[in-house]
Amino acid sequence: MNIAYPNVSVTMLVVDLARLLRRRFEAALADVETGLTAGEARTLFYVWRHPGQRQAALADIMFVEPMTLVGYLDSLEGSGLIKRCPDPKDKRAKLVELTPESNPLLERIGAALQSVRAKALEDIPEDDRAVLERLLQDMKDNLISEEGIGKRK
Repeated sequence: MNIAYPNVSVTMLVVDLARLLRRRFEAALADVETGLTAGEARTLFYVWRHPGQRQAALADIMFVEPMTLVGYLDSLEGSGLIKRCPDPKDKRAKLVELTPESNPLLERIGAALQSVRAKALEDIPEDDRAVLERLLQDMKDNLISEEGIGKRK
């Protein structure tokens, strides 16, 4: 059968790249000995990047199901790395904040992310890196806008 291949090379490239980056991130986390899973480390990173968010908003920002996030938050709270505080605007909601105990782990997570980034970009000129990041962000924004949610950085 002679079916023409669809022109999806960028799509498959990004999917494959995401899988490779995740695999490298998991390995880098093990190297810096955080004791966290990739999901827990990602959650801690997003709590640092978006402090004081409600759990539901954090799940939306991370593009994970709320119940998935609850598992990560339970583990991080049990380890003393985050705390959930009542939202002064809605006592039923909880705001997620870091504890001081998270600082050393955030440094290690940052080191793991930096090592993966450095390897992925090692032969790409600095000017091209900025263009690449902008184009990937544009692609993400296009997909987000289609889902009817705001742009996220």
